[in-house]
Amino acid sequence: MPYPVAKQKTHVEVVGLQRFEYSKEQRKLTIPSEYFGMPERFKVISHHTGRIVTFAVVQPGDNLFCQDGWDGEQKIYRPIDECKGVDYCVIYNAY
Repeated sequence: MPYPVAKQKTHVEVVGLQRFEYSKEQRKLTIPSEYFGMPERFKVISHHTGRIVTFAVVQPGDNLFCQDGWDGEQKIYRPIDECKGVDYCVIYNAY
């Protein structure tokens, strides 16, 4: 009888909100990739409220989606959870 295969858990990075730059006019968070790379999803925790919001990379059909991914220069994410004041997040290659 074969042994059951355990599902591999994927690690989702949790990053403090204070590491991000915030543009109130654009409702955008920005952070360089040197902190944690450019994952498919990550979580942001507020240092004021302790609230955690999950962000996922934009998919085809989203008006912010770019087919060529800006040649690895940046990735754009949308919040999955309710998030007042932020419409999207950009992780850019700082090098």
